[in-house]
Amino acid sequence: MTPLKKLFPFFVLLSLFALPAEGALPAWIDTLQVSAGVNLSKQTPPPFWVWANQDGRQGTLSTRPSTLSTLRLRLNKSPSPDKALDYNYGFDISSTNNGVVVTDVYGGLTYKKVKLTLGRKSEFFGLPDSLLSVGPEVYTRNAPTIPKISIATNGYININSWLAVNAYFAHGWMGQDEQVKNLYLQQKFVFLRLGGTDVDEGINFYAGAHDVCWWGGDGNPSSFSDFIKAFFAFHGGSNASINDQIGSLGDHRGTIEFALKYKEDMQDWLLYWQTMYEDSSGFVFIYPGDFLVGGSWINKSTDSHVARINIELLDTRKEGYNRTTTSDDIFNGQYGGWVNQGYAIGSPFIPFTQTGPNSYVAQNRVKAISLGIMTHFSESFNPVFRIAQVEYYGNDFSYSPLLSDPTNKVLATAITNTSKLGDGWSIGQQLFLDVSKNSKPNPAIGLSIIKQFK
Repeated sequence: MTPLKKLFPFFVLLSLFALPAEGALPAWIDTLQVSAGVNLSKQTPPPFWVWANQDGRQGTLSTRPSTLSTLRLRLNKSPSPDKALDYNYGFDISSTNNGVVVTDVYGGLTYKKVKLTLGRKSEFFGLPDSLLSVGPEVYTRNAPTIPKISIATNGYININSWLAVNAYFAHGWMGQDEQVKNLYLQQKFVFLRLGGTDVDEGINFYAGAHDVCWWGGDGNPSSFSDFIKAFFAFHGGSNASINDQIGSLGDHRGTIEFALKYKEDMQDWLLYWQTMYEDSSGFVFIYPGDFLVGGSWINKSTDSHVARINIELLDTRKEGYNRTTTSDDIFNGQYGGWVNQGYAIGSPFIPFTQTGPNSYVAQNRVKAISLGIMTHFSESFNPVFRIAQVEYYGNDFSYSPLLSDPTNKVLATAITNTSKLGDGWSIGQQLFLDVSKNSKPNPAIGLSIIKQFK
């Protein structure tokens, strides 16, 4: 056991007694939270909702245990909206019986409407519902966080009274736990918002594109000129692989996204749609393609017990349209991208099968429908309900025709609740159940105690 693993639980427990009283945090800390919890499931791996969108805190694909105990420390500071120049940082570190997981360790600077960030950070990108969506197609909070340096707008910047832009660019390092060692990540998006800024009236239309590329690494071109080629999706040079010379340099994934938001005093309606591309065939809009479509009803009334409802449909069975010659199989064997320590970097509904050390194959033909409901009855009873039906149709690496019936079908359910006890203390309770066509029912329970200082 490394010194970090030995000392981290001690630091977490010490903070419970050494921290100042509620409301006495110094100015350089916005939020500090300490928690301890346990998840118990009947089988290994645990049910879907236990590990999905948890930034890989359950451990690698092959080591997700049926019992997981966790000590977790979260600490952060956000930039002040009243300062033109300010700093921010965050720490989110968990010590489990399966190892230490570093989710957030980052620092950054914000100048007016531009921010620079360096480190690991859990982030949500795209136009889906950030609270109840299972996640966008190309990049979610499912896998362990990736070290990056990024420059971005601080949310949407108003160009005029009816147009705003939100842009992001990042360079990341995948490290040693990949099929290609020292692989680079390049990520960028641009989203436009049309419509007024009044939060309780009007309609907003959103459109944009999000591109993620894995490139470079040991044995692959990694110069600055190759960086530019990856950025613009140009062909690789003579020192690149044949695949990268024929297509674009690197392993690209991306989404083209649209959303419509209707705003009223007491409720909002959000509709969104995104289609995924691996190459230029994904830009042909006359086909439905691999898509995610969803909608949310957002209740602003404090008197209602239902706060939010979201429904989504994900279908990745198309995989391109050149069916007789090639396949857009959402996978690139050269780089082995779109996976980090066995977790999908994209939608958690797409599983990966381990074929060797740091080598995974995507089971990329999936159809899934999910429903999420947030409620609020009291400070002690505010359950969130989730249910998803997932159909798995294997993959397409042999250019095989789409199966008429799924190889497996899973119904995944979860109920989570947080009860506030006062003085910053709360207790979390979770119930999970997976029912599968190919296995016995897999129930699980979770319990956690949280202390938050503000």
